[in-house]
Order: sequence, then C-alpha cells, then structure tokens
Amino acid sequence: MREQILVLEALQQIDLELSKLEVHLTEYPNKISALEEKLESSKESLLILNNKKEELIKVRTELENGISLNEESIKKSEAKLFEIKTHKEYQALQKEITEIKRLNSDHEEKLLNEMEKIEKLEKEIAEKTEKLASMESEYQEKIGEYQLELEEVKTSYEPKVQEKKQRVQALNPEILPLYEKILKKNNGEVLAIAKNEVCTGCYMNIPAQLFNEILTLTRIIQCPSCLKILYCEDEENSKNEENSEAKTG
Repeated sequence: MREQILVLEALQQIDLELSKLEVHLTEYPNKISALEEKLESSKESLLILNNKKEELIKVRTELENGISLNEESIKKSEAKLFEIKTHKEYQALQKEITEIKRLNSDHEEKLLNEMEKIEKLEKEIAEKTEKLASMESEYQEKIGEYQLELEEVKTSYEPKVQEKKQRVQALNPEILPLYEKILKKNNGEVLAIAKNEVCTGCYMNIPAQLFNEILTLTRIIQCPSCLKILYCEDEENSKNEENSEAKTG
C-alpha cells in the first residue's frame, strides 16, 4: 500500500503543476485578447475622430464654395448697377446685393466656427495618434512576451499530461475515483500526513485505533474530518516501531 501512497503523492504533485499550467493556458490568451481589444478600441476611437474631421472639412468646403459663388454674384450685380436706368430696379438690385452680403457674412461666421472645430480636432487626433503609436509599441511587446510564455506553457503541459497517464496506470483502479473526487473537492490537495494522531490537512484529532491502522498501511484511510487520504511519514512509522519494541521489552 505504501507504493500506492507514493504513486498518489507523485500524482498529486503532477495535478498541482497541471492546474497551474491550465491557469496560464487561459490567463495568457485572455491577457493577449485584453491588450488587442484596447488597441482596437483606440484605433476605432481615432477612426471616428478622423471621420468627424472629414465631415467638418466637407462642411468647410461647401461654405467656402458658397462664399466664393456669392462673391461672384455680388460682383456681377454691382456691375449691373451702372447699367440700370430706373430707380426701382436700382433699389431692387441693391437690396439683392445687401442680402447676398448678409448671407456671406453668416457663411463666413460659420466657416470660422468650422475651422476652429477642425483645428481643435486635428490637435486631438495628433495627440491620440501619438498615444496610439506608443501604446501599440508597448502592447505589441507585451503580447509578444505573453505569446512566448504561452508557448512555453504548452510545451510543458503535454509531457505532464503523459506523465500523469503513466502514474495513473500504476495506481490501483479502485483508488482512482476516490482520488479524483477528493482532488476536485480540495483544490488539488488529496493527501494529508497523520502525525501524533493529528491530521495535518485539517489539524483535527485522529482516533487512536484509526491512527494505528494508518501506521500499518493495509488500506486507504480517509480523515474523518476533511476526507483527505491519510498516511504517515517514515519518521512516524519508525517511532511507532520503537514504541512497540519498548513495550515488548
């Protein structure tokens, strides 16, 4: 039975290592995805700003074209003033020129406002572009590190899986279901040392008769409190043998 305990010890160690590796197998891809999502979000934010800038430039261009057309219209109308012979026609054309000039004044005010928006937006785009470039450099370096670490974990994981299979083959088939049940319940801790009639897994007392049975290792015994599989170290067994010899003497 001691051989089986040794197998369980090795199996427990392998499962603890596998558990840590499995955490990394999930952790590193999540970290990589989180960094990639942040980069993508920053790129989308910058794209939105650039699209907004294009819309403002389009509005600016329309205003500039409108102002230019109005100025041409004003020049043509002012030239006609010298050709008009009646006062009524002169007043009508003068009114038209005044209205176009007023409209142009409004356009120029709007144009100035749009240009201020574009200037402010260009400054924000420049800052975010610089920040994105820095972030991309930093994040790509981190992503590269995580990918290397992930590959190392993958390289270590498969041999451990194979090693576990070999250990399982050396284990009594009747013990395996119990081992797996305790493993799942206790987060990887299956075994506990019985020392001085105390379970080191939960620090609860072990009945004397049960403790003596643990010393003999004739069967698998679980702690009555935490249900971990109990065994004694060689030191405890030696002490027990010495006590037995003393009693016999």
